[in-house]
Order: sequence, then structure tokens, then C-alpha cells
Amino acid sequence: VLSPGVRALLLYPMNVLANDQMERLRKLLRNHPDVTFGRYTGETKEREKEARDLYIQMFGEEPPSNELVSREAMRESPPHILLTNYAMLEYLLLRPDDFPFFDGVYAREWRFVVLDEAHTYAGARGIEIGMLLRRVKDRVVEGQPGLLQCFATSATLGRGIADAPEIVRFAAEVFGERFEWVEGDKERQDVVV
Repeated sequence: VLSPGVRALLLYPMNVLANDQMERLRKLLRNHPDVTFGRYTGETKEREKEARDLYIQMFGEEPPSNELVSREAMRESPPHILLTNYAMLEYLLLRPDDFPFFDGVYAREWRFVVLDEAHTYAGARGIEIGMLLRRVKDRVVEGQPGLLQCFATSATLGRGIADAPEIVRFAAEVFGERFEWVEGDKERQDVVV
């Protein structure tokens, strides 16, 4: 059995995308009850009873045993996979009640950061997200590069393989990590088209 604590952060620009991903995670993790997951957004209820009642009202059944549906449950035992949006992530980093995600005994297992819809983070928003992710890294890996695997997903970032060097620069700036694209060396190509 895995100990509690975030292993992967899935970061979305808006709640509707996080909600859509929850449907996929429920199906994907149905047969993996040891892997916990939870969506922590402005829509997430504070108390467990209220959150469970809402879940049953919406879906007509109890939530899966590995889905954490309330803020209090996630604070007590942080999920392995945490879904949120960038605005809520900002709050999570600031509020002492939410420190268990980033500090203490449950915060030592962070491994992955996934930034969905990366094309929405151009310009000033990209700079803001980059700073936010650096603050996360400062908390969970003391800012050390290379300890978190970072992924950016997008259906519309770049126009194919010719844009790979530009995409690598974008990812390096946003995540503050090393990404590379070496033409002809498949072991050194961090862009999947």
C-alpha cells in the first residue's frame, strides 16, 4: 500500500478541464484502489459528508474508495494524484491548512508535474505559471532541478516537428527545467509530436 502524499500534480487552466479528467481517472484507476486521486478546486466541498452527498446526488452512487472528494480528506491524507487549476494552486501554497500537500511527512514523494493545455500559457500568463511552478518546486524539492519530471500537453502548441526547438525553449522557461531537442538523436528529444 502506498503511503499518502502527492506524486503527481495535474494542473489545468480551468475547472471544466479538471472535471473532465476526473471522469477519465475514475475509469483508469477503477482497478487500482491503492492509487488515490482528488480534485481540489473552488468547487470542492470542505467537509466529507457534504462532498459525499453531492457526489451521490450527481452520480447516483458512492465515490470510488480511492477518490478523495473533500478538502478535509485530502488535507488529512493527500492523494497520490492531485488535480487543480493554477488559481487554486496559488491558494494551496499560501494557506496553512493546505500545507500537508507541500510540507511534512506526506510531501516527500512528489515526482511529476503535468501542465495541461500549455498553449494557454503564452506571454504574461506563462511567466506567472513559471513563477508558480518554481514556488511549488521550492516547497517540494527545495528548488533542485531534475527531481521532478515535467510534462506539458497541448493539441495546438507548435505546428509540428519544425517547432520542436521553440517548444523545448518554452518548456524550459515555464518549468525551470532542462528540456532538449537534438535532431537525429531520439534519446535527446523531449518533444512528442
